Amino acid sequence: MNTVTVRDLVLGDGKVRICVPVIAHTYEELSCSLEQACSSNPDLLEFRADFYFEDETPALKAIRSAAGSRPVLYTIRTREEGGEIAISDEAYMERCLAAAQYVDLVDVQLGRLHAGADNTSAGRLHIDLVARLQKAGVKVILSWHDFTRTPSREEMVNIMRRMQQEGGDISKIAVMPQNRKDVLNLMAASVEMAEEKADRPFITMAMGNLGRVTRAAAAFTGSCVSFGTAGMMSAPGQISAGALRTILQELN
Repeated sequence: MNTVTVRDLVLGDGKVRICVPVIAHTYEELSCSLEQACSSNPDLLEFRADFYFEDETPALKAIRSAAGSRPVLYTIRTREEGGEIAISDEAYMERCLAAAQYVDLVDVQLGRLHAGADNTSAGRLHIDLVARLQKAGVKVILSWHDFTRTPSREEMVNIMRRMQQEGGDISKIAVMPQNRKDVLNLMAASVEMAEEKADRPFITMAMGNLGRVTRAAAAFTGSCVSFGTAGMMSAPGQISAGALRTILQELN
């Protein structure tokens, strides 16, 4: 598996890095969220832009400054993938590309890549989104979420292999388990990727209380990043960053 280096942080080297989401609705709330996130000593920060209601530029500048040498990940999670907003394909692309000058990584939902793709300039932009972001100097996390179920092990492996084919730097899949077998299927798909199919770093997790074990077991399954909270959760089942770090230090 090839590694990915973002600033001074290496992903895919066998160690699990902790990412803490920064969640705020307004600039006034942002300083408190940033203070909480940075005090948890994360390896990288994620700005969940779908929670934010105001002009993003001042927020991105503040996060970039507070992050220091830590990488910053920019994410718009749409309602189709469990996020907070509905947004057109064009607006989604414009915001991702505009954020690229302030951040180090951008999360791109797999389903957005070819949405509305045709022979128009807007359609071609959909197809070229990953390449455009990479040309702007950021790494792309291609992501796929299912907040209702857990697909079969084979389907999850195929989704992650498709992400590799689409050219993302890192692949990410998150699913909602209904039982313990679903959790084990997610972990088995991760191990299969790590040992046989992955040519680049990946991130996997099962959400909710049932899936919390997958966040702690990231080192075992081969996932390169685990998301921990320092305030408001960005997804169900997240563990506090402090507790997550203690667990990972024992297992890494």
